[in-house]
Amino acid sequence: MRKLAATTAAAILLTTGLATPAWAALPTVPTNVRVAWVGDSIRVTWEDQGEANVIKRRYGGRSVEAAVTTAGQVNEVLLSPDFDASADVQISVVSTSDGQTSGLGLSPHFDTLRPTKATVMGANLLADLSVRLMWNRPTSDDPDPNDPLDRPDAEWFKATVTGPGAGQTEDFSIPLDPQTTGFTVPARPRPTSITVAAGNEWGTTPGDGPRVRVGTMRIGAVMPAQQVYNRDIQFGATLHRFFCACAATPDPAPIRVDLQARPNSSAPWKTVVSNSRPNGQQVPLPSRSLGSRQYRLWVPSYTRYYDDGHAIEVTAPASTSAKTSLTSAHFGKVGIFPASAPVSATVRLIVQLSPQVDMKAALQRWDGKQWRYAREVRLTKGHADIALRAAGRGTTTKYRILTPKLLLNGLPIEASTSAPFTLTVR
Repeated sequence: MRKLAATTAAAILLTTGLATPAWAALPTVPTNVRVAWVGDSIRVTWEDQGEANVIKRRYGGRSVEAAVTTAGQVNEVLLSPDFDASADVQISVVSTSDGQTSGLGLSPHFDTLRPTKATVMGANLLADLSVRLMWNRPTSDDPDPNDPLDRPDAEWFKATVTGPGAGQTEDFSIPLDPQTTGFTVPARPRPTSITVAAGNEWGTTPGDGPRVRVGTMRIGAVMPAQQVYNRDIQFGATLHRFFCACAATPDPAPIRVDLQARPNSSAPWKTVVSNSRPNGQQVPLPSRSLGSRQYRLWVPSYTRYYDDGHAIEVTAPASTSAKTSLTSAHFGKVGIFPASAPVSATVRLIVQLSPQVDMKAALQRWDGKQWRYAREVRLTKGHADIALRAAGRGTTTKYRILTPKLLLNGLPIEASTSAPFTLTVR
C-alpha cells in the first residue's frame, strides 16, 4: 500500500510539471498595426493569432492603456481622439496568453498637436457697434506631415460671442490665413463677451489674453424745461454701465458725461460742461442760462484695459434725446410805487430785468377776463422808470409787464411776463 501511494504521488507530480513547461513560447507579436479615422473616432486594427490584446497610447517613453480585447475577439477597437498633445505618438498592441505577453506591435508615428494659441492684443468698438479684434498667433510647422491621422481640413479658428442672455452663444468663423491678425465681429445685442479659440481633430486651444466685454450704458437725466436768464441751473445725470446681464454688477470705474447744447436742430452740438462720477452715482452738471437751447447728455465711447490683463471693456457712445429748455427774462424789481396812492397822485412804474438790453416792452392790464395792452414801456439796458398819474378813485387794478422775444448772442430769450402787481387808487 505504501509503495502504491508513493508511485501515485510521483505520477501526479510528473503530470503537473508537464502542464506548463518553463520553455513555453511567448504569444506572437501583433503585426500590421494600423490607425485611421472613422467619423470622429480612431479605428485601430492589427493582425495576430487570436489572442487577447492590450492596446496603449504611447507618448515617447510613456504609455497609457487605451483598450483591451479578449481572445477570439475581432482585432479592432475605436478610440476617442482625446489624446494628450504630443509631437510623437504611436499606438502599441500586445498579445497576452497564459500569463505571457508578446512584444510590441506598433502603429506608424503621428502627432496630436493642437493649433497654436491666439493672444488677444486689443479691441475697438466701431461706429456700427461691431467689434474689431486684434491678436497675435504664431505659426507652427507640422512635425509629422502626412501621417496617417492628418486631417488638413479639420483646423478651425473662431470668435465666440456669449450673451446677452444666460447660455446664449454665437460663433463666427475666422479665416485660417496666418497673415490674418484681425477680425470684425458683427454688432450683436449687448452686454456680451467675446473670446477666440482654435481647434482641430485633436481638440481646442482656448485663446490667451483678455476677454473682450462689450457693455451697455443707461442714462438718467435731469433737464429743466424752463429757466430764467443768467441764473444757475442744475442739470444732472445718473449713469449705469453694465458688462453682464446681471444688474448687480455695474462697472465701478468713473464715467465721464458731457452736457451738450445747440441753439437749434440744424446747429452742431457743443459741450457746455463735463464731469465724472463712479458708476451709479449722480453727476452734477452746473451751467448758466444764457438763452433757449436744445440740450442732451453725451457719454463718450469707453475702452478699458485691465492691468492684470483679464479683460478689455468697451462701450459705445451714448446720449439722451434732444430736449429744449426755454429761457425767459429775469425780472428783478417790477411794480408801481407806491402801490396805493390818492387819485391824481404821481406814481412811478419801475422795471428792472435781465438781459440788460434796450427793448420795447408793454404794460398790460387785467380787465377781469384777459390781459389787455395798456401802454409801451421803453427799457434802456433793462431798466425803466416812468411817471404815471393815479386815476380811477376807489379802484384796484392788476398789471404786468410783457417783454418781446429777443435774440441775444445767437440765442433766443422767450417772450416773458412778470408776476402781476397792483395799483390801488384812493
